[in-house]
Amino acid sequence: MNLTTEQITALAPDAASMKAGRGLVNPAKWPTLGQSAGALWGECQGSGSKPYQVSVDLSGPGFKCTCPSRKFPCKHSLGLLLLTVERPAAVNTGDPPPWVTDWLTGRQEKAEKSATVKKKGPVNADAVAKSTAKRLQQMEEGGAALARWLTDQVRQGLATYPQLPASLFAGLAARMVDAKLPGLVNEITRLESCIHSGDGWQQRVLGQLGRMWLITEGLSRFSTLPLPMQGDLRAVLGWPMDKDEVLLNAPPVTDDWCVVGQVFTERDRLWERRTWLSGRTQARPALLLDFTHGQRNFPVPLTVGTSFRAELAFYPSACPLRALLANAPESVEPLREPVPALDNFDAALAARAEALAANPWTLAYPLAIDGVIPLRRNGVWRLRDRQGVEWPLAMANRDAWDLLAVAGGQPMTVFGEWGDTELRALGAWADGFHGFVTTL
Repeated sequence: MNLTTEQITALAPDAASMKAGRGLVNPAKWPTLGQSAGALWGECQGSGSKPYQVSVDLSGPGFKCTCPSRKFPCKHSLGLLLLTVERPAAVNTGDPPPWVTDWLTGRQEKAEKSATVKKKGPVNADAVAKSTAKRLQQMEEGGAALARWLTDQVRQGLATYPQLPASLFAGLAARMVDAKLPGLVNEITRLESCIHSGDGWQQRVLGQLGRMWLITEGLSRFSTLPLPMQGDLRAVLGWPMDKDEVLLNAPPVTDDWCVVGQVFTERDRLWERRTWLSGRTQARPALLLDFTHGQRNFPVPLTVGTSFRAELAFYPSACPLRALLANAPESVEPLREPVPALDNFDAALAARAEALAANPWTLAYPLAIDGVIPLRRNGVWRLRDRQGVEWPLAMANRDAWDLLAVAGGQPMTVFGEWGDTELRALGAWADGFHGFVTTL
């Protein structure tokens, strides 16, 4: 698998590691360098007497280094990748040394063992039902309290909202946590941010209040909702579903999955990674949602601009998007052709409207649109489709200028996630794939 500098940057746990890795792009610092069809390796001279042994399994990619760093991948792994991309003549092709071979063999054996592990045996159904009923009662009581609070807000009006203290929202959020409703903390945070969002904040606040009311209404009728809608409501309420249950009950969907976008979010040292996939054969979107605490180190590296063969199990939903990897990614390779895309913004809006009708709590929906051109008008970035319709574009200025340069004034395919009012571009195809990994 041939990685690009953009993809290597996306793998870095933080900017400091990437900067330190770039400082190692010097063959003189590597007494040993080598590569084969599936691996890279090298020995990097550090401060000690013995050089660090660095191995990269390109099928994952996977990393190993004998340095004491707790970051993953470490600066030595990043430096080896960057050196291979930017100074390829310095990395000779050959057979890996024993310390690399042993590591690769161990990884393969571990993957095979993991694939053959049997699923959990039957659980105590009565105990599960009792626990579920108890939690649901707590949640319904919390939802009823929030519904009363929402009613008071509409009755009192919005004029004093900009003067409301932050402690009011913090207290409300704490009550939702006590009621086993952690997902509603995000809704309360979103409501508070709407108040300070500038011109038109009243409409955004009213829309968020309506969204929260719809959540409380759904919670009050939870037991009567269809199972797919229960799954959607559980997701927005922060009531997680056991992964083994998802893997056991969801029929696997096998395809060549293209990694077309990634968004990282950090809050109180908890990192969230949203990875958007597009099925090559079925043109089906999928979302892999992963979390890690502390460093931005995720167990399974997923590189934007690559594709892999795997089975996915989708969470129950009226509009299934979120999925789990049922097996480790196989046959990882760079994208060599554009992903399936819609023809124009009208078709994209129709697809999003259909998804929103099925799951009214959808916040971000994946869209790939062909034949669009990026442009900047009155200081605002936009995309224009073949019909001349323009959409606002949410991108950092640096990425937006890069997108403009990649397009070169010609139509291209852009992939992104559509929020409330704009498209956040995460990837584009123009004579090759270009990823724009976003950190919020």
